[in-house]
Amino acid sequence: MRHHPAIATLLLATLLGASAAAHGNALDADGVQALLPAQPGGSTLALGSSNPNTDKRFGFDYKPAATAAQEGGLRYWNLPATPLTYSSGGNGYTARLHLFASGGKQQFNWKTQRGYLSSPQDVRNQEFTVYVRVHEPLTPLNAQVTLKIRGGHHSEKDGDAASCTMMTFGPGGPSGITRFAKELTHPLYDYVVLRPLLDVALQPGQWYGLKLISYSRPGVPGEVLNQLYLDTAPFDSAGRPANGWQLLSEYTDVQGKRTGRHYDTLADWGGWQTTLRMDGYRSIDFALPSVREIVPPSP
Repeated sequence: MRHHPAIATLLLATLLGASAAAHGNALDADGVQALLPAQPGGSTLALGSSNPNTDKRFGFDYKPAATAAQEGGLRYWNLPATPLTYSSGGNGYTARLHLFASGGKQQFNWKTQRGYLSSPQDVRNQEFTVYVRVHEPLTPLNAQVTLKIRGGHHSEKDGDAASCTMMTFGPGGPSGITRFAKELTHPLYDYVVLRPLLDVALQPGQWYGLKLISYSRPGVPGEVLNQLYLDTAPFDSAGRPANGWQLLSEYTDVQGKRTGRHYDTLADWGGWQTTLRMDGYRSIDFALPSVREIVPPSP
């Protein structure tokens, strides 16, 4: 029997909330709430007090440098956008931070993957968290913040290496507030506009906490649940995470179900590269990026 979408969403949110409560609302070393428990022995990566310009587990596209800044007790980094012509067409501005939780080198793509792109330590069932603030809209039509997971290199020479899925948060307009997307072959995108569960839109000058949770659903073969969580007042007066996470949107990826013109393949492999991407703004502030392997909740 299939639930009505609104009822299914409520049930899933309740289930995840119960799992988080059972997990004791655990906090990581930076005070960020873990909504799902870490997989023992699984890969995890958090920036913490490291410098993303010099820490080899992090990287930027277009070789920009991030600048450290401080507001009260909050330490963060500002990353300027780079003007570019997109491979998919059109001009814009973008900034991208990559996390390499498992290290190593990419060996496979979405067509040849072995459950992973680099090694069995690639992050598969995962919780990806970052705090962001965008500045000065430049190209409103493509303005958004994107969390990309399960992916690899993006290049025109080897388009299949991209192998990624993503969820977006934006200011609205034709692209909506939030979307799920696949870019298994660069630069071919399938987008699914999702119904936001919160009355909110991306605004410049405001901090947001973003958390993407993605996992193969136990007992439900051939499906991956993708959920985007949002914290609209993410720091307390001392600059510590407030952990007011709320479900913004979700999408269940199903083997054989088309997401658009290009793909009906279930994306359930471990990714070598996890990415924070911003488009359409002058710069982005980011703080406390992390990704870790999780234990999916029991049905």
